Amino acid sequence: MKIALLGNSKHRFNSVFGAEAMSRLSALGDCSPLLSKGDFPAHGEFLRECEVAVATWGIPPLSADELSQWLPNLRACFYAAGTVQGFARPLLERGVRLSCAAAANAVPVAEFTFAQICLAAKGAFPAQKYYRLALPLAFQKSRGAPGNYGLKIGLLGVGAVGALVAERLKTIDARVLAYDPFLPAERAAELGLSLVSLKELFAECDVISNHLANKPELCDVLDGRLFTLMKPWAAFINTGRGAQVKEGALALALWRRPGRTALLDVLKNEVTPFLSPLWWCPNAYFTPHIAGSMGRECGRMARDMLDELERYIAGEPLIYEVTMEKLERMA
Repeated sequence: MKIALLGNSKHRFNSVFGAEAMSRLSALGDCSPLLSKGDFPAHGEFLRECEVAVATWGIPPLSADELSQWLPNLRACFYAAGTVQGFARPLLERGVRLSCAAAANAVPVAEFTFAQICLAAKGAFPAQKYYRLALPLAFQKSRGAPGNYGLKIGLLGVGAVGALVAERLKTIDARVLAYDPFLPAERAAELGLSLVSLKELFAECDVISNHLANKPELCDVLDGRLFTLMKPWAAFINTGRGAQVKEGALALALWRRPGRTALLDVLKNEVTPFLSPLWWCPNAYFTPHIAGSMGRECGRMARDMLDELERYIAGEPLIYEVTMEKLERMA
């Protein structure tokens, strides 16, 4: 079997497919070098014989015409990373089977989110910041924090990440509300969630965590009508997507109530974050999109996709297959 390795960044590819994963992959077929679109002409004959493609972050999006030209015999693609929204549709429309490691990438995001929820409820972020100035000020800035016992938590979206967060939240004495129009009531009950409206969630919860799917229709869905409902000591966590947050509205809500906290791993513009009004809010705290897989965590994504490739070769059902129907609900 000929396998096309696709990607625009050798560093990113190697960070996921280390030496052990590459040894395992090479044993499953004849692999190309890592190829970007610019490399296709020099490897055209090999590509046209490829049945399988393997990729991770930096996969070059291919149009239907490009797939016909360069990968006419492609039958399956295994993507060792999370969201596939940027490239999946032409593959699926052409009948190429697609599997992705969204479930594997969801694990570190859920771990990161759970940690932030527990720390936010303790007022850890303002306490840490103001302790450098004076101990009494640190206590003052964090004394309104509710603590974790009896905490009311709101999950926006209960997909792969949201469900894992919900499972972890069962380990603390908290009540968890959720907003997700696609979540069946039986699944919500299984996860210990109470389904509510967006307004109810923002008005009632002490900590709110965003996990909504990255869909164009959800751009700016989290706006001033919701942020103004937040409790005076509420925390908003975003490990999902920055596009869903109306940043000016959240900034205004933070300035009006200095006890509120925003923990933001994503922004609309992550290259120049200082252009966001949130950057200048003293009660907003930022991390540079690190909730997802990093370091050794990336090996989990490679492992899952190599397992999936072995199932494909053996003619077994694929566990992480993406269909057009699933794509409509995925982040």
